Amino acid sequence: MILIAAVISLLLTSALALPVMADEASDYRVSFSGAEYLIPSEQGVVVVNIATDRPLGDYTWNASISSGQITPNKGSGSADSFNITVTAPATTGDAVLSLSLTNGTVNHTSTYTLHVIQATVISATVKNSGFLAMDDVKVRFLADGAVLNETTFNIAANSTSTVSYNWTAHGLSAGEHTVQVMLDPDNEYVRFLDGSSTYTSKFFVGESIWGTMNIILAILVAILAFIVFLTYMNRGKKGKKKN
Repeated sequence: MILIAAVISLLLTSALALPVMADEASDYRVSFSGAEYLIPSEQGVVVVNIATDRPLGDYTWNASISSGQITPNKGSGSADSFNITVTAPATTGDAVLSLSLTNGTVNHTSTYTLHVIQATVISATVKNSGFLAMDDVKVRFLADGAVLNETTFNIAANSTSTVSYNWTAHGLSAGEHTVQVMLDPDNEYVRFLDGSSTYTSKFFVGESIWGTMNIILAILVAILAFIVFLTYMNRGKKGKKKN
């Protein structure tokens, strides 16, 4: 009698220890991140994220876009995310990315809208009034303290050069904002005549029935063209003497 009870207890314990199989997800859950705003012909990366609680097995995917180009446009695997590079169309407007996923049994389609907007050009005309040419001068563009872009330029002696950045300004709150152009941010060999290396311009975004973007574009085009005069710091190795 004791032996029978022990066997029954063992069987019950084993049954309770059996793993409980989770139900297979009935559909894919897809989200997108990365590029949201682009200027015409600009490239950006859209990240496709697939939730881990998804239908079993590998999936295959195909993608298309209503305007512009994408690469790659198809693939397969089991990764939780993958990237699609988007080249925006040459005109402004919305471009809709369509994505289809399947494991052979479950089919899913998601869409993601990219906004192609007109660039706001931040530009500075730099005048080199000295006798030395200067190469690889760094310039940094900032908006509200955040770095937008950094690049370099060359400028001949006694000449001018224009440096610019196409800013996809969007989603700015109402109120005052600051745009800066910082020349030679590492303070290597150029500065403004007043001894600084940063030019700051402020603009105001107000509420309008036309939306803030129209106001931003109008204001920035008007105020962000300025002339910067360079002087040399005494570091001759940084400049090239022009014959």
